[in-house]
Amino acid sequence: MKGVILAAGEGTRMRPITYTTPKPLIPILGKPIIQYNFDILKGHVDEIVVVVGHLKEKIIEYFGDSYEGIKLTYVVQKQIRGTADAVREVRDFIPGRFILLMGDSIYDRVDLEACLKYDLSILAMEVAEPQKFGIFRLKGDLMVELVEKPKEYISNLANAALYVLDSEIFSEIDKLQPSPRGEYELTDALTSLAQRRPIHCVKSTGYWIPIGYPEDIQKTEQILKQHNF
Repeated sequence: MKGVILAAGEGTRMRPITYTTPKPLIPILGKPIIQYNFDILKGHVDEIVVVVGHLKEKIIEYFGDSYEGIKLTYVVQKQIRGTADAVREVRDFIPGRFILLMGDSIYDRVDLEACLKYDLSILAMEVAEPQKFGIFRLKGDLMVELVEKPKEYISNLANAALYVLDSEIFSEIDKLQPSPRGEYELTDALTSLAQRRPIHCVKSTGYWIPIGYPEDIQKTEQILKQHNF
C-alpha cells in the first residue's frame, strides 16, 4: 500500500515562520510535523508520495529518498489549486488503495488502524463548533456528503482529513469544476464518490491535531506530552 501526504501549501496563517520554513518542517517537540505522519504510516506502506510546493527543496533535503526503510517520492504541485488538484498530481504513482494524510496535521495511529478496516473510509472527530469545520451528513456510519462550515446543524462530526481511498478517486477529481473560491475541492470529489460506493465515517477515539497558527505549536506540544511523547 502507498501513503500520500499533502505538503505543498504556503502556510500563510503560520507566517512569519513559513517565510523560511515549510509548514511540514516546523518542529513539534523537536520533530518536524510531517515526521509524525511518516511514523504512523510505518508498517502499513512501502512508499510515501509527498506532494510538495512551497520551499520544497528544504523538505527534500531534510528527508532524502527514504525514511526508516520506506521509499519517499516527491511530486511537485506547480500551482496551489486545492486539495483535489494536489491529489491528482500523484495518480501515476497510485495503482490501487492508499492512505492520504495532511502534512500539517498530527494523527493517532489507533485512528489510522481503525480506518484501514474498511476499503474506503474517512476519519471524523466530534467537535463543539461544527460551523467552523467540514461536517459529515451520514446515513448510519456511511458518508452521504461533506458540507463546509454549515450554517444549520447537520451533525457534530468534522472531517479530520485522514482518508483511506483507492484509484477511483482520480476519475471523480477529473469531473470537478473549480469551487467558488477557485479551487478543486477534494470534499466535492468524495461526495460524488459516496453516491456510488460506501465510504465509512470512522469516529476518532484518539487525537487529531490540525496545526494552523503559531499559537497552535505550544498547544500541540501540550497534547502530545499528555500522550507520553
